[in-house]
Amino acid sequence: MSLLSGAPAAPTHTSQLLEELVAQAPDGPVDLEWLLSYLDKRSFGLLLLLLGLLVIIPGVATIATLALLFPAVEMILGHSAPSFPRFVSKRQFDFKRFKRFTVLVRPMLQAIERFSRPRWDARRDVIDRLVGLVVFLLAFSAGWPLPLVNVIPGMVVVLIAIAYLQEDGLLLAVAMAAALISLFGLGWTLWASFGAVMNWMGL
Repeated sequence: MSLLSGAPAAPTHTSQLLEELVAQAPDGPVDLEWLLSYLDKRSFGLLLLLLGLLVIIPGVATIATLALLFPAVEMILGHSAPSFPRFVSKRQFDFKRFKRFTVLVRPMLQAIERFSRPRWDARRDVIDRLVGLVVFLLAFSAGWPLPLVNVIPGMVVVLIAIAYLQEDGLLLAVAMAAALISLFGLGWTLWASFGAVMNWMGL
């Protein structure tokens, strides 16, 4: 599946899609409107990959976390293409920092790709809604004001995006399990913190 062209094809390696997009990026800051101009109606997977990576990067994590909520909701609602409100789409971020980060994560992506292959026969609309729901919950969890709370949800979103792009049902099941563990871990942390505050207050 080629996400940078209109013609259907066999699934392209995620690292290759990422390299193609990074190579087309202009020098200096870019915004999400520029990003959407390079993605077609099947672009949810690549968009989740990019935003998931941005969620991990300090300095752009906050806007990326907010932006991630919008495609997640659109996937849940069954929309065919991502879009953003203007106040989000025109917000610029430093793409040079993202380019440097892709160099670090490329070996990880390529390692996953060596074991990944197309192996699902579920309906695309069902997968879209499921992925959208889980990504929404992960984005919501990444927005909590706790140290490094964004890193694990961002990594899980990246894993989900790779499985989605590779059409790998087994990898998607692993990613969904990782998402549940991440969400459970955050829930337990918040509950334990709430209990500690209540005990400190003597309630």
